[in-house]
Amino acid sequence: MNLDYDIEIHNLVIVYSLMGKITSDADYLDFEKEVFNHLNQNYYRIVFNLTDLTHTNSSGIGFFMRTLTKSRIMGGDLVLTNISGNVEKIFEIAKLTEVYTICENEAEGIEFFNTKK
Repeated sequence: MNLDYDIEIHNLVIVYSLMGKITSDADYLDFEKEVFNHLNQNYYRIVFNLTDLTHTNSSGIGFFMRTLTKSRIMGGDLVLTNISGNVEKIFEIAKLTEVYTICENEAEGIEFFNTKK
């Protein structure tokens, strides 16, 4: 497995800090189960801190899209923070920067939900 993560909860906002890379479905399947379990517990305001995510491909993009869709269906959203390097290039090339809310850092990501009505 190439992906590791940490979880922090700030009131109703759940922050996942991703570390490593997503290059196949096997890299994120356990993590996806964890995220969707939290979604089903009404943690649908999600921040993915991508500071230490070094690579992703279509597998990772598909996972991000499923999470975004499910959180929005439940009345929440998904915010990406600290996106840079190869991951940022993929998002820019695929024009995904127009789909996702992207904040500079984790604090801004959390604040996005505190100011959203």
